This record gives sequence, C-alpha cells and structure tokens, in this order.
Amino acid sequence: MQPFNIETNNLNIHGLKVGSGNEIVIALHGWLDNCHSFMPMLNNVNPKHTWYCIDFVGHGLSSWRSDDAHYYFIDYIDDVYQLINALGVKKVHLVGHSMGAMVAGLFASCFSDYVKSVTFIEGIGCVTTPSEGVCEQLKSAVLNRARLKNKKSRIYKSKELIYEARAQTTDLNSELITLLMQRNIKQVLDGFALTTDPKLKNHSGFRFDEAQCIGAIKDLIAPCQLILGNEGYSFVKQNLAKYISYYNSLKVINVDGGHHCHMQSSEHCFEHIQDFMLQNGAC
Repeated sequence: MQPFNIETNNLNIHGLKVGSGNEIVIALHGWLDNCHSFMPMLNNVNPKHTWYCIDFVGHGLSSWRSDDAHYYFIDYIDDVYQLINALGVKKVHLVGHSMGAMVAGLFASCFSDYVKSVTFIEGIGCVTTPSEGVCEQLKSAVLNRARLKNKKSRIYKSKELIYEARAQTTDLNSELITLLMQRNIKQVLDGFALTTDPKLKNHSGFRFDEAQCIGAIKDLIAPCQLILGNEGYSFVKQNLAKYISYYNSLKVINVDGGHHCHMQSSEHCFEHIQDFMLQNGAC
C-alpha cells in the first residue's frame, strides 16, 4: 500500500495505491468519506489489478477548492478525467461507492473510450431535481452558502468525539469508523479538526432532472454491476427500480451490510469486483 499525490488543475489529489497489475482501477469513495473506505477490501489480498484509491478534492488529504469555488458534482467528472490523463493510461476500471458510484457512472457515460467496466456500490443514477424545482434548488443553495460562509470550523477535544459524532450517522462499527475517519482528522492547536472542506455541506446549486439522468445512462456503454447492501439505503433501491431498464448491461448483486457494505462484507465485495473486472478486462 503506497501513498500517492497527483497534481491536477492546481489541486493535489492524494490517495493510496494497492497492487501492481497491468490494468488500472480508479476507486471513488462517497460523500464525506475518503480512500480508507476501500481499505477493508484491499488489506490482506493480492489484487490482480493496480488500484488507485483517491481522496476526492475537499476530502481526506486532498486539496480544498479555492475560497471562491464550490463543489459541483460535475467538477468531480473533470477531476477523474485529469487524474486518468495524469496517470498516462488509456483505459481503466471504475469502482465507486455512493457519490463515487454516481461520479463513475456519469464519467463512463461521457468518456466511454476510457472505461473497461464500472462497479457501483450502493449508488446508481444521479440525485435529481424536477425541472420545475430548479429555481427553488438554486435559491436554497445561495441562502445556505450565506449561512455557512462565516461559520467557524468546529474544534474537537479528542478524536473519540469525532468518532462518536460519525457513529450517530452510520451503521459502521467502532473499528470501521476509526479506520475511515482517522484520515479525515488533523491535529490543531486546541484539539482536532476535520480535514473535509466545510463547503462540502453546502446545498447543490444545480442538479440534473430525470430526463437528463436517463439520457446519460443510455450513453453508458461499459459493462456495469451494482452491489447492494441488504440493509442499504432505500434511495439506492428506488433509483435502481427507476433506471434499471435504461442500462445497456447491468448485473445486480446483494451482500450483507448497510450503505458501507464494501467495508462490512469486504471479502465478498472484493471477490465480486475482481471477478467482474477480470471478465471485462484485457482479452
């Protein structure tokens, strides 16, 4: 397991590299997580591919966007595009969890020549807003930015208090919370603070509507599989029912666990992902 740092768009994308195979996997984590999300799957295994597990910009150890910039979903597509080109590879496998799954899907729709396969974990399609709700969405985002602009970052007296706060919003056990959150924490003068950019919690100013989401899915040529946790988010299952008929090729697998099933059923998830990539890799 090797740390890496790649500069793109004047931003540093940090992450962990695992394996030494000829084919490349880009692993994309969920909102407010980081590359440690994939470590339970990759610890103590011998991957047949080379995995680049990144911290999205604004997360983990990666750079924050500038003070005058915000975190638009579509900008993550550009970040992945720049990363792949910086690596100098022609085609990759994409593995994405939650928000990362949605990024992987839209990237594969836009840049099909770059993608051999896509594995979604507890995420599919897009978060959408009906076309008649565009103005309300934008208004909400602007007002939320104003509220958060002068809000000071919270300082915690101990790491354990951060772990306890995360435990209120997840079904992960304490060991997995510690593994995930230790990369999102930095020591400061008066205690500990999160390394995630507070602006990540701003409301999105723009979202696709369902017709645009369907249009993007129809352009997704690469073979896809979706891994669902038996106790995962109902939102993901609703999106699956809504969009499954528009996918060119989609395999659906159920495993034990919740929204972070790749951390909870890590061995089974890794086997499913590696087998799928081997089936859809180099001839």
